[in-house]
Amino acid sequence: MSRPRSTLFSILGSLAAFYNRFVRLFFCLELSAEVRRALADVAKRCQKALGEGNWVPEENYHLTVRFLGEVEDGKLPELLKLGADVAKKIPPFSLTLDVLGGFPAAKRARVLWVGPREKSPEFLRLVELTEEFLQRLGFPPEEKEALPHVTLARFKIPRDLSAVLGKEVPAIPRVEVESLTLMRSELRPEGARYTPVSRWPLGGQNAL
Repeated sequence: MSRPRSTLFSILGSLAAFYNRFVRLFFCLELSAEVRRALADVAKRCQKALGEGNWVPEENYHLTVRFLGEVEDGKLPELLKLGADVAKKIPPFSLTLDVLGGFPAAKRARVLWVGPREKSPEFLRLVELTEEFLQRLGFPPEEKEALPHVTLARFKIPRDLSAVLGKEVPAIPRVEVESLTLMRSELRPEGARYTPVSRWPLGGQNAL
């Protein structure tokens, strides 16, 4: 027996209202236009060697600090305070993106990334503080290792990245990390769209 149209519209309306209460969020470090252009050149070279894949658009390049997933919009004030509190505890720092890698492994990778060869104590401390504050708010612990990286491509079928990982990465301008960003992600048929919710200067007091 079919439902009355009024009941169906009521259910659809309730579902829309439910999903509108949630936003997909992550903390990240944004990159300058100069760095993004250089990364796009690296991605193009890799694409010639690897071929088909879901290659990330240049405007979406970033360094993830902590992915939050779908978050109820009522938590936004707490997350905005968290961002400000974390950012003022970390001084500005820099990173050199000079090595390519693959997740979960180079010979069966679903993700191609570029990141720093050397560990960054400042980045690790930023991740640790963010994680500590998020757990105080009731977020579950992050199980993935804190590894600074920019995703260049994703693959539905695991790929062997040996063709590109053995090559020298062309020079990429040094990343000057001066702020922390809370970013909103909207998943669309044409790809993810990222919109900054707020930015905080590292070592500073107020949102940008």
